[in-house]
Amino acid sequence: MKNHPSLSEIGARQNHQQDLRYRLAAAHFYRWAKWLRLGGGSISIALALAAAAVLLFRPSLGPYLGAIAGLWIFISRLLLERWKREYQYKGATAQEHFDCEVLGIDWNNSLVRRLPHEDISAASRSMEGEEDARNWYATEEKMQWPQSVLFCQRSNAVWARRQHRSYANTVVAVAVAWAVFGVVLAAWHGTRLDDYLVIVALPSLPAFLDASELAAGHISASRSRELLEEQTDELLRNDHVSDEDIRLVQDQLFVLRSDAPLVPGWFYKRLRPKFEQDMRYAAQQVAAASKNTGKSSGGKE
Repeated sequence: MKNHPSLSEIGARQNHQQDLRYRLAAAHFYRWAKWLRLGGGSISIALALAAAAVLLFRPSLGPYLGAIAGLWIFISRLLLERWKREYQYKGATAQEHFDCEVLGIDWNNSLVRRLPHEDISAASRSMEGEEDARNWYATEEKMQWPQSVLFCQRSNAVWARRQHRSYANTVVAVAVAWAVFGVVLAAWHGTRLDDYLVIVALPSLPAFLDASELAAGHISASRSRELLEEQTDELLRNDHVSDEDIRLVQDQLFVLRSDAPLVPGWFYKRLRPKFEQDMRYAAQQVAAASKNTGKSSGGKE
């Protein structure tokens, strides 16, 4: 059984060299998963863009482009998706190493096996991104266990919920804009319906499938994180929180990290400054609520 750290103790632990390696390893595996997603998405987008060019300049190539698009749907889902999931699972496992060590949570062997030390070392060898990995959790406020750990778990849920929802809205907006553009372009060019379906709609199908799956996946992930957020809020108001309660929340975090679609790095970096400000404000409110209710269990500040 691990100990019960206060928020200040979590702040010190999260910047230890070994724990930073876990965070860097998680970032490394997630980065590979995102690159595979980006590579597959880029080809789908390229096919959609090529459809517009073919419509304007070489309509006779439309059936060939449609055949290539159909083949790409098969390849992307058979190979790229499987590799992406493998890297994402490793990333979630490395993050689980980090959380268990920093938050003082027992490892759940029935949920996932630990990554070999060699895999952690190889993924974090360059220590690239060490500064970004520091101070993962906002720990400036005074908060004792279990509120300290629950707040960090809640931060994970809220941060991801907002990211998933924002990115889903972006994907839907772009997909709708492209669909409207394709229809307008075909109408302006005087294209018949059957030619539009073969030259524009079919080559654009991989991109629209990707967009549809991404948007649905991110919306579903956002809703799941919202439910987990509500669960942690209820536990924060509870005077009798056990290690098992915290482990149950952690189990759900791991499953969501393993299965939910990933948000691109550029989108994460764009949102991070504002999200960090919001997380620190939330820490102040949770700490104030803990003081007002007189909760004091676990570690000593």
